[in-house]
Amino acid sequence: MRIVAGTYHVEMDGGKWLECSLRGRVKQKVGRQVSVGDLVRVERLDDGSCRIADLLPRRSALSRHGVVRRREQVIVANVDQVAAVAAMASPSPDFSMINRLLVLAELNEVDGFVVLNKADLAAGAADEPAAIPADFQPYREAGYEILVTSAKGGRGLEELRERLIGRITVFSGSSGVGKSSLLNSLMPGLDLRVGEVGQRKGRGRHTTVAAALYPFPEGGYVADTPGLQYLALWDVDARALGHSFPEFREPAEECRFADCVHRAEPGCAVREAVKAGAIASGRYESYQALLREAEEGR
Repeated sequence: MRIVAGTYHVEMDGGKWLECSLRGRVKQKVGRQVSVGDLVRVERLDDGSCRIADLLPRRSALSRHGVVRRREQVIVANVDQVAAVAAMASPSPDFSMINRLLVLAELNEVDGFVVLNKADLAAGAADEPAAIPADFQPYREAGYEILVTSAKGGRGLEELRERLIGRITVFSGSSGVGKSSLLNSLMPGLDLRVGEVGQRKGRGRHTTVAAALYPFPEGGYVADTPGLQYLALWDVDARALGHSFPEFREPAEECRFADCVHRAEPGCAVREAVKAGAIASGRYESYQALLREAEEGR
């Protein structure tokens, strides 16, 4: 459920929580670190303490390159869906981050959707429901659900609540978009720390310092993650990357070459769709950036 200073807080069948250490040979045995969201086996020691004895296979893992050490850093394991959270204002939406989070969901074959928070800050929000800005329409056209919410005003929270029931959902996005505020509104008593957006740079301050999983009252779990300012995807196959953009899939079937990566090949139907305005240029630019990173092995 969470990892604090080398102590692993594990929820057992039946809801009881244990504070466990990590058996030394577990990491050597499985070749990876235990992360929030992992399923584990624990064993009791003679002194009454417990430790993690085994790590079970994962069905998904939201991973990035570590910021300091260039190795896999699992944000959360075994998730069902990713909520890419952005703000209508303060801070301005980071579309590159949203695109990367949705690609991360696609690569793991889990659902992704967009939560557009802070609708109360949108112009005219006090008089009428805030409309989805034009810059977000490409996500809807690509098939992603967009939920407009306001943690302060309560707008859209019931719709979001219905989306979370019975699933393991990761809330992720840039700092300051209101992830913790949303979870506090959905789960009274959770009392996650909430920060303000800096006036000078318009960026949010990190209030969540490590990923943690929380039981959702109506069933399922939600994961709050640290505000991301860096998200380089881990171990991406450049040849398969285009399939992680849903709006590319149909045009890609008309490309002249089966292994087209939609960059400079003649007869590329995806690039023609971008020129015709059928695919948003911003989404294509994000794809190009991810393609370069995948080819360079970053």
